[in-house]
Amino acid sequence: MVKSDDKKVEINFDVELIAAAKSALEQLPKKADEMIEIRIYQGRAAANQLTEYEQRLLMSGNAKVTVVPSI
Repeated sequence: MVKSDDKKVEINFDVELIAAAKSALEQLPKKADEMIEIRIYQGRAAANQLTEYEQRLLMSGNAKVTVVPSI
């Protein structure tokens, strides 16, 4: 029988990486209404970039969104 301690692995993360992760978490919405507002904004931004046909495909689950940085 394998002890549960045998399955543990120690990973050391850089202090700057941990600080960046904590900072990112602090910027996330804390309430459902804040998250809904963000999702609405993202949806509107996406809708402005898509044709009506593309929007229908996306809403039906028959399309995939790929984000491409503008140059």
